[in-house]
Amino acid sequence: MEQRASDSPASVTVITREDIEQSASRTIDDLLRQVPGFSLFRRTSSVVGHPTTQGVSLRGIGPSGTSRALVLLDGVPINDPFGGWVYWNRVPLLGLEQIEVVRGGGSSVWGNYALGGVIHLLSRPVTERGGAFEASYGSRDTANLDLLLNEVHGPFRLSVEGNHFTTDGYKVVLPSRRGTIDVNADSEHETFNGRLEWVVSPDVSFFLRGNYYDEDRGNGTPLQVNDTSAGDLVAGGRVRTSDGSTWTFNIYGQDQAFRSTFSRQADDRNSEILVLDQTVPAAAAGGGALQWSRLFGSHLVLAGADVRWVEGETDENVFSGVTGIFQRRRVAGGEQLITGAFLQDVFTPVPQWELIGGLRADYWLTYNASRRDTLASGVLLRKDFDDSDQLAVSPRLAALWRATPATDLRASVYQGFRAPTLNELYRVFRVRNDVTAANEKLRPERLTGGELSVHQRWGPLDARVTGFWNDVEHLIANVTLSTPHPDCGAGVTTCRQRQNLDLGRIRGVETELELRPARAWRLVASHLYTDARVVEASQQRSLEGKRLAQVPEHTYTLGGRYQNPAWVNASATARFVGRQFEDDLNTLPLGSFVVVDLTLSRPFAKWGEAFVGVENLLDETYATGRTSEGVVSIGAPRLIHGGIRLSF
Repeated sequence: MEQRASDSPASVTVITREDIEQSASRTIDDLLRQVPGFSLFRRTSSVVGHPTTQGVSLRGIGPSGTSRALVLLDGVPINDPFGGWVYWNRVPLLGLEQIEVVRGGGSSVWGNYALGGVIHLLSRPVTERGGAFEASYGSRDTANLDLLLNEVHGPFRLSVEGNHFTTDGYKVVLPSRRGTIDVNADSEHETFNGRLEWVVSPDVSFFLRGNYYDEDRGNGTPLQVNDTSAGDLVAGGRVRTSDGSTWTFNIYGQDQAFRSTFSRQADDRNSEILVLDQTVPAAAAGGGALQWSRLFGSHLVLAGADVRWVEGETDENVFSGVTGIFQRRRVAGGEQLITGAFLQDVFTPVPQWELIGGLRADYWLTYNASRRDTLASGVLLRKDFDDSDQLAVSPRLAALWRATPATDLRASVYQGFRAPTLNELYRVFRVRNDVTAANEKLRPERLTGGELSVHQRWGPLDARVTGFWNDVEHLIANVTLSTPHPDCGAGVTTCRQRQNLDLGRIRGVETELELRPARAWRLVASHLYTDARVVEASQQRSLEGKRLAQVPEHTYTLGGRYQNPAWVNASATARFVGRQFEDDLNTLPLGSFVVVDLTLSRPFAKWGEAFVGVENLLDETYATGRTSEGVVSIGAPRLIHGGIRLSF
């Protein structure tokens, strides 16, 4: 269950350690689906979903697989450097202390990717020697092992964590459309995290953190698989000086390799041929070079600067969609540099008022970009792309008025930007027999928006209603082409290309209720209404007025929790997702559905807990995707799992 923060002009949801342990969810993205406005590009869980579909959106901003929200782990971006999506499984739930979700334009502080908000994952602090262990097993041979160890020696604090997860998965195609090539979409991954902190004094500390992640997935047919190996290294520190200033910094490097194969399937799904074999090596480096904050009377002033460099390319072997014969090797990619600086003032003139003014400037450059095609005959075709750059300024104004002890009013207006990723600029992707081509001419997205919120408390009942309005210029979408793009190839049912739409508008209302009728009980309910449409598309007038792909109009969440450690802890969540469309033309509908999750746990001794969880309790069959030829992908059937959780 989520707990709303009440002391910020922004729309903030906080998921605590207790919330994490009482949820039936096994991954961060499944846990976050209870937060109003959170969604991935597709409805599929990251347990079986293709990595490139795991881009995150808040409040319906983003009709494609690239994230429109920035995801941070202890202040460092973990969005994929090449494509912007998120490997949710590389951060095990056992090692998290809490998750903060900030909805609304966040570019004035965080810059690129924070178009629709920020998700901040915070690791469990190391305060003493000890650790935690969790083991679970469930349906479809789904197993999870996670071990966290902490050590404190003088000024040094060490934390190491290892995680292994495996599942046989399930067949992702609707039973009525399956053929002999349909097999389970299985997955397996390992994660290792380590962090060393040197606490010089209460005012000075430094840290070094490393992460390694390796995963292998089957994508539902014998010829379609993907695997990823990724690692990063982060160093940083925090210094508080005698004048009351706080200085923080971090520098990081990331390196990864992603490989994925794609096939063309026969209409009866009894045969397939390999059509695309992609390898995507990518690297990134950057840092919040310096951030500073200081309290001046009633003003809390923050300033900072950061830079991120990315290099990556897609290396592809392309085969005929009709014969399966090798046609060419295609290598496309380049480098990006994004740097920015911000200044923000949090002014509290009286205890009832909090005012925020912020301004950020970002510079974006894509350079050294090219495409090389080596044909089967040995002929080399090369195209060098022009460098492109842009300067973006992102302001924000916000206010919080504590009108009465029981009533808060919030308002904010903001602008933001997001640069196209190397993936959007240069990489082709395929979903069965539907292909989407890249576009090296994409422009950055620019958002202008605002929100107004009322927060009211009536004894044990807490209510919050927020209205929001976001206009996104140059919105990047997967646009269906009437004339196929050459990169789509033969044997393709639908050809699309990433294109800028002149203007998309996303507006809506969030309603959140929380009731605590007794100490042991907590009940929550939320509703999100989103009207997300194309307002102007000068190159595709037929799209004007259409709903943005993959954005439902209505989502509801109901949840309840009962806590009695002497007997049992219980938690249940029901989530309704309304009808939405797979495509930009609104011709491929995905129906509404309801999923119910349940978890029960019982502490034993002072250091252990046994638990059992059920995901999709009612075994609902619901569509997560639909191709133009009518092949429907479905969500996970009922999963029952149980295990133990130990603290020592």
